[in-house]
Amino acid sequence: MAVRNTAAAGRTPDYLRGLDPVADHHAIYRHLVLREFWPEVRVGLNLAFYRTYAVPTIARLLIATGELTGRPLKRAYDTGAIMYELIANGVDHPRGRKVLTLLNRMHRVHDISDAEYRYVLGTLVFVPSRWIDRFGARQLCEQEREATFHFYRRVGDEMGIKDIPTSWAAFEAEFNEFERVNFAFDPAAGTLIGATKDLMALRLPRAVRQAGWARWLMASATDTMLDPPVRAALGVPEPPRLLELAVHGLLRAKGRLRRFGKVPDVDFWTPGQPNAAYPDGYTLDQLGPGQPN
Repeated sequence: MAVRNTAAAGRTPDYLRGLDPVADHHAIYRHLVLREFWPEVRVGLNLAFYRTYAVPTIARLLIATGELTGRPLKRAYDTGAIMYELIANGVDHPRGRKVLTLLNRMHRVHDISDAEYRYVLGTLVFVPSRWIDRFGARQLCEQEREATFHFYRRVGDEMGIKDIPTSWAAFEAEFNEFERVNFAFDPAAGTLIGATKDLMALRLPRAVRQAGWARWLMASATDTMLDPPVRAALGVPEPPRLLELAVHGLLRAKGRLRRFGKVPDVDFWTPGQPNAAYPDGYTLDQLGPGQPN
């Protein structure tokens, strides 16, 4: 049965009764992503991937693979499917294990440092969580933060990532310092963000896509969701202040309105579901570089 979304910031939501944020981290995080905060997490995960473009070594690697620029639609939906498969099933489920094997196969052929692996893992922890706190119907409570941290720490352990900090606070401190030291503009970042915006435009109706103002508006609205250090590293111009105020105001209003709604009692996403890249649905064997649609 759906429950009303009445938890205030800092207050423990009713659904957490009897759940332990360490032992039950998957159940808690799954609820956040697939039910209560699915709109915010969907945006937050996208912003997490955009944020990695601001690190030159990561941006150059993404360009070198050719997937984001050569097959952007498949790459985008594959990335989403891989993430949601892990979240929906957990790392101990057969589908989760298969996705982890795929992730390890995709990444271990590249020269990626453990610091870079930890940073990318951190974007999945902190960027969506901060977005929820800023624009969601309520802020996350400490048990939900801890469950989020332990979910991704388990994913990192399964991927063989070394020296993952042992607490949210320690991981966030490392995450923030990595950005301070490593954020910088690189031409690869400009290419990546351009390809990303072109892909977003493809999701608009054809008539709207052909209107230059509509593409500009969508691109500029996306820019308002990036904070100034990310914009600088991506070479993105500052969006019009009025547009930024309007977009942020709309997002906050939607979050506040959802306080009076009910938390869905069904998942918004299901494994194998159709999407723009896979109109008939997908199998796990279709995901990843070099695989056909």
